Amino acid sequence: MKKITLAALALSVWALSACDKFEYSPYEIRLKDDERQLNQKNIERIQQLNIPRNSQITFALISDTQGFYKDTEAMVAHLNKQNDVQFVLHNGDITDFGLLKEFRLINERLGKLKVPQVTVIGNHDAVNNGKQLYKEMYGPYDFSFTAGHSKFIFINTNGWEFKGEAPDLDWLDRELQDRDEYDQVFVLSHIPASDASFGSPEKLQRYHDLMEKYKVSMSIHGHGHSFDAYQLREGGTRYLNIGDAADKEYVIMRATNTGVTFDRVKIEGELGFK
Repeated sequence: MKKITLAALALSVWALSACDKFEYSPYEIRLKDDERQLNQKNIERIQQLNIPRNSQITFALISDTQGFYKDTEAMVAHLNKQNDVQFVLHNGDITDFGLLKEFRLINERLGKLKVPQVTVIGNHDAVNNGKQLYKEMYGPYDFSFTAGHSKFIFINTNGWEFKGEAPDLDWLDRELQDRDEYDQVFVLSHIPASDASFGSPEKLQRYHDLMEKYKVSMSIHGHGHSFDAYQLREGGTRYLNIGDAADKEYVIMRATNTGVTFDRVKIEGELGFK
C-alpha cells in the first residue's frame, strides 16, 4: 500500500511538472518554446512588413506595465483600434519584481496586441533572477533593428542593478556610427540620462554628447512614471519620457524622411502634442 501511495505521488508530481502547472519556486526559470527570444521574433515580424524607405513609420510607445494588469489590458484594447500603428515599443519595467509569473501575466496581455512588440529591460526587470529571465525570454540587453528609413537602438541603462557595467556607451557609439545611412535614429532605454541610477556624471554627459554628435532624432525613456518632452538645447536631440500603464496613456510617433511628430494618447480621449 505504501509503495502504491508513493508511486501515485511521484506520478502526480511528474504530471503537474510536465504540463507546467507545478511551480517549484517563484524564482524558477522554466520557459516554453513560444516564450523564448520574443524580441527577435517580433523584430522579424516588423521586418516582414517591408516598410518602404520613402514611407511614414507609425509606432506606439508604452512603458512601466509593472503590476498594472487591468490597465495594460485596457491599453492593449485601445491600441488594437489604432489601424495605422505598425508596431509597439516598450520602454521597460515589464514587471515589478522580475519574477517569471509577472513576465507571463504581462506577456499574456501584451500578446493580444495585433502588431509586434519589442521591449528594453527596466530596473525592476533586473532584480531577483530577472536578468537571466529577461535574457532567455526577450534576448540581449543591448540590440538594434532597422525599419524603412529608421534605426531603433535599445540600450540597457540600469546602472545600479548592473553595478556600473551598464550602460555600455562604447557599444552605443559603435551603433550610432552608421547614422548617415538613416533619415531617423531613435535610442530607447528605461532610465533616462537625467537620473542618478543611470551612472556617473561622466556617463550622463557622454550620453548627451553622443546624442548631439550623431544628431539622434529622439531619445526615449520610461522609469519616471510621467510624461515629459524636452530638449537640452534648441535644435538638438529631443528627449521623451513615457508615462506608466496606470496613467492609461501611450504615445504614437510618426516618422517620415524629413521629421518626427508624436501624439500623447489618453484612453479616455486624445491630448494632441506635436
